[in-house]
Amino acid sequence: MLIHLGGAAVAQDASGADQSFRYDLQQENRRSEPELRQPGQRNVVPLTGRFVLNGITLDYGATGFLSAGVLDGAHRRSSLDFTGTYALRSDLSEGIEGRLFQRRQVGWYLQLQSADQHRTITTTREEAVDLLGSRVRLSVTGGCIAPEAAPGALCTYTPGLEVDPHRVDPNTLVPGGFILSSQFGQEISLETHEALKAPGFQRGVAGGDVVGMDLDFSNTGFTLSQDRSGANRISRYEDVEQRSVLTLSRVEQNLTSSSTQASLGRTIRSFTLLDEDEWTQTAFILQAAAWLLPALDGQLPAGDGDPNLRISNNLFLSANNLRLPRDSITAYQSGVSRVTHSASPARRASETPVAWTNGVWLGFSQVRDVSVTNRVSYVPTGPRRDVASQFTQGGLDVAWDGLSDGTITVVDAIDQQITELDFSDIDNLFVQTGVDVTTQEATRRVISQEVSTYRYVPHLSFSGNRTSGTSVLRYYTGVILSDETTAYVGADYALNTEQGWSAYLRADVYSNPDQDHYSEVEGRLSRRFKLSEDRNFTLGVAAHAELDRPNLDGSVPRLGEGSSGIDLVGGYQSGPLSLTARERFSDVNTDTGATSTTFGLTYRVNPA
Repeated sequence: MLIHLGGAAVAQDASGADQSFRYDLQQENRRSEPELRQPGQRNVVPLTGRFVLNGITLDYGATGFLSAGVLDGAHRRSSLDFTGTYALRSDLSEGIEGRLFQRRQVGWYLQLQSADQHRTITTTREEAVDLLGSRVRLSVTGGCIAPEAAPGALCTYTPGLEVDPHRVDPNTLVPGGFILSSQFGQEISLETHEALKAPGFQRGVAGGDVVGMDLDFSNTGFTLSQDRSGANRISRYEDVEQRSVLTLSRVEQNLTSSSTQASLGRTIRSFTLLDEDEWTQTAFILQAAAWLLPALDGQLPAGDGDPNLRISNNLFLSANNLRLPRDSITAYQSGVSRVTHSASPARRASETPVAWTNGVWLGFSQVRDVSVTNRVSYVPTGPRRDVASQFTQGGLDVAWDGLSDGTITVVDAIDQQITELDFSDIDNLFVQTGVDVTTQEATRRVISQEVSTYRYVPHLSFSGNRTSGTSVLRYYTGVILSDETTAYVGADYALNTEQGWSAYLRADVYSNPDQDHYSEVEGRLSRRFKLSEDRNFTLGVAAHAELDRPNLDGSVPRLGEGSSGIDLVGGYQSGPLSLTARERFSDVNTDTGATSTTFGLTYRVNPA
């Protein structure tokens, strides 16, 4: 939904011809003093009074601008994105003085826009698995070997240890605690020792000593189930919390033209109502500087002749071609654009004069802190079954797999010391040992949650551009003053030839990359073939590569291993009907490469 108040919504003027605006000298009667113009008294050529405020293009005289849209879906929380701008006051004065044409445009604007505050993306993956488990049982009892032990006394040579059933994690099925019922080397009663000789694994008599280790682990690992892979699924849910940002801005634009050149100076000063925790010392200084810093001076010296009032469109396009940081709020912006008048009227776009713009920008940009959590749980869907089982009990007269020499090796898990206990001389030695291996059908559920918290931090930038009738070269550098200062430098170049070629190239380099600000290169090349007056065919190729964008765990991929892609595109247009096709090759330099095909159909109801 797009609502525009006070005028028509405008787009960047991309016409090739140099459609300069004229200033009516006779109607002005050559007044030496500028005359104040109230909105509505006199039309202003829209391009000459156009400016960009926090990403919104506005024309002089427009009452306001409102853009609103609702994002909704089955797997996301509804959110309202909006930007509203209201012109509190707009004044314009213009005239000729000292062989200079001068126009001064001043406006006060109130802007309210939405911005992300928290964004939570929850991904749930469910897989059919076969849980592996085990039961380990061991007891060793016999005559005590301690010197202080009484003759004929009996001891246990394993601790009394079992899994605490009340402390098993219900999600992972992993024990969180154990029950210790007796100590290694503890003296036991004869009744307990004799009770262990009953068939099956025994631990003593009721009310007496409890000996031996009885460890039951229902989850020691898993294997993916191929037979039940049809039950696998994945889902994603996005929850967005937004905030409103209020900005009061003063926009001043001064247009000057002499007999040989023209300039356009623009200065924006704003006050932004930030959240309480965003008012750092640097933010206070930047906000105060926005109203104290002087404006860049675009004044021209008077020429030898009357001012030339055929001013190239490139001057105004260049002023709006300044690269402004995305997702940012302007506190201070000042820049000057200059162009030299053509000696003769331009007949094609390539003959129009070149305009240059340089400017300084101070403001607040969004950065985000990202935290990632993963939770794994297992939901049994079938009974637990034994797939292998072994149990043996008896004394030294029994054939033991691991006790053939009458010893047991004990490894201390703390100091890694190895101790061998020789039981060959222990009287009345009795050993129980058993191992069961189990399996159980289950669903493995992995819930990954990515939480992004957004905040505005101070940002300083310098940018400039060279704008001609067929190309735009932009260059920029800046520094983002977050917890870790990030400096960057970049440039981009766009070309549109009269023969139908279009090209775009961009490169950015960041000193301290994060998820949203990272080094990247991008390029596009296309050719439009004109078939008739209202029919054309386009072929093109595009590529991009992320050089150092960090992964969610904070690690930075090596050069050449970041996300990348190549697009092959084609399009056909016949009047209001357009057909497009795109073949995308993603992550072409990794093992996770993929391809996708997209077709598009567009019909313009109002081709004008």
